[in-house]
Amino acid sequence: MVKGWKAGRPFTVCGNGSLPLATANIRRTLPQWCAKHQIQTVSDAGAGDMKWMAGIVWDVTYRPFDLFPRSPEVREIDITTKRLPKCDLILCRMVLNHLDDERIDMAIAQFRKAGKFLAATQFDGDKLPKRSPQFTRLDLRARLGEPIERVQDGNEHICSLALWRL
Repeated sequence: MVKGWKAGRPFTVCGNGSLPLATANIRRTLPQWCAKHQIQTVSDAGAGDMKWMAGIVWDVTYRPFDLFPRSPEVREIDITTKRLPKCDLILCRMVLNHLDDERIDMAIAQFRKAGKFLAATQFDGDKLPKRSPQFTRLDLRARLGEPIERVQDGNEHICSLALWRL
């Protein structure tokens, strides 16, 4: 039985992308990236209920943030208007995909003020769907260039968590 799961209740309110199987690659890879790039502080911009992170063993100072905190440890922030505390890595998984183009640019501008690296959801493909009000398969390369690292994220072969230097 997965920690945090109770019969008759969903594991997480944060959606299928936060289920243990969908996050296995990321939970293995994040500590490796942190060691390789000497990342010591992580600000999670979109921490949700933090359940998917159970089992990550890494030697970093981790600070969780979300627009709608779902756990007492998570601090409230609007990443489009407020700067996160200075950190080595901003983790922004499955968050920018919910914003319109203007707010994506606003968030990235705030991230550049706070972090050295950004790990965010990246979709690759020749014909990604047009923007949707709920969730868009977003290609961030036009805004950030080619990522320096990537790992498959979830069950879609075109989805990865990608790492950029800010």
